[in-house]
Amino acid sequence: MQDNSPNKKRRATAVRFFTYGVMTIATIAISIVCILLVLGYRFDFSHQTVSQGALVQYRSFPEGARITFDGQLLSFLTPGKRNVDAGKHTAVYQLKDYREWSKTLTVKAGELRWLNYARLIPQSITTTTVKEFPVVTSNIPSPDRKWMAIWGAADKPEVTIADLRDSKSPKLSTIALPAGSYTEVAGQPHSFTLEEWDFAGRFMLVRHVVGDKTEFLRLDRTRPQEVQNVTALLNVPISELHFSGTSGEVFYGVQGTDIRKFDINAKTISSPVASVVQDFNLYKTNSLGYVRDDGDKRIVGVNIDGEKAAVRSYDITEPVLTDLSSYFSHYYVAIARGTRVDVVKDPIGPAPDARKTVASFQVPVGAKWLQFSNNGRFVVAGSGSQFVTYDLETKETFSVNLPGSGTPEKPLQWLDDYYLVSSPDKNLRLSEFDGANQQVITDVEPGTNVTLTEDGKALLSIARTSRGFVLQSSKMVVEN
Repeated sequence: MQDNSPNKKRRATAVRFFTYGVMTIATIAISIVCILLVLGYRFDFSHQTVSQGALVQYRSFPEGARITFDGQLLSFLTPGKRNVDAGKHTAVYQLKDYREWSKTLTVKAGELRWLNYARLIPQSITTTTVKEFPVVTSNIPSPDRKWMAIWGAADKPEVTIADLRDSKSPKLSTIALPAGSYTEVAGQPHSFTLEEWDFAGRFMLVRHVVGDKTEFLRLDRTRPQEVQNVTALLNVPISELHFSGTSGEVFYGVQGTDIRKFDINAKTISSPVASVVQDFNLYKTNSLGYVRDDGDKRIVGVNIDGEKAAVRSYDITEPVLTDLSSYFSHYYVAIARGTRVDVVKDPIGPAPDARKTVASFQVPVGAKWLQFSNNGRFVVAGSGSQFVTYDLETKETFSVNLPGSGTPEKPLQWLDDYYLVSSPDKNLRLSEFDGANQQVITDVEPGTNVTLTEDGKALLSIARTSRGFVLQSSKMVVEN
């Protein structure tokens, strides 16, 4: 006989609510434990305490490297990840036929640290000649690492284009500038210099000097006969010019002492973006940082998407350098004066959050050049091969002194987001942002530019030989 008494129903309801309560509490407890584990909290059984660690992500190129962390061989190869205690640690990557890579780092509780930029260098590097040149006066790689332009004799209207998309077999072609595309004056010497590529790797900007006249030419890699004389089209003197965007038709440059925007398709010249300009840099399409004079003041300013702001003001007698970049949706302005560098966050925006100095550091030798890394994470200031790096992410500062003195005012070249290139001692030397893992790759002509191929398997550079110069390719991977 079924018992439907009120007491039994109450007992069943109580059991059901107790079960649901236990399940809810267990779910909450498991969720809390999972969240704590994700945040790096661990229980130390030896000390019976809970502490928060950090998460380290490991990656290398090529992948498959063994990882030794604080002397302990980990159970996985790159890529991978592992929770570690907060504090100072040393990681070592090892891969057969490659040089060892190591990094000493200090991580904070709750931090996610990426060791994902390790570029493993072969123990033995093979360097082969791609093409010989009697002379090389300038060379520039495209930002997408698919092309390199090489100008031979400065007075010869001809450029060689190396197609690097097949890293094993670069292909070369020659663009001869058609007569009439540049100014010629009888009896006057002239010279051509490669200035820059646009971001899409299609157009090149060439500075042509004849006598006391400077003009800029736009070359189209895909249509070599269509050379545009920017200076002649706009009919104004321009002393500095940079591509804006990828159309190959819009530029920012300096006319007299004014920064202006130029459009060769519409044949328009903007009103001054800034006047009495001493220096400027263009970031991406239409964001500019500049140094200009205003009476007895030297102003560091920005123009970001058409919105202007004065960032800092100094005495006009002070030499000032500046650079503009962004990192994780925030704009940053770096300002160097002598041995001091300040980093200002969000130069455009409402007070009091805008234009705050978020970091300051000293450059012992005094800053002759200043730049952000390609990814905007690092501020680097230096003189020749001596430099100081500030890491916006970890808030660490590193002082580096590479071999050779170099030209004080010439910035080091970024090979990628983390590696710098130096060559004052005729050795092509790679160094990370903090000076670690320095590696000599091959001989190189000081002052020339180098580039990795898009797949990272070859490094292209210019070297001097007894017969002249060569474009050379150094193999950066070991292939069985």
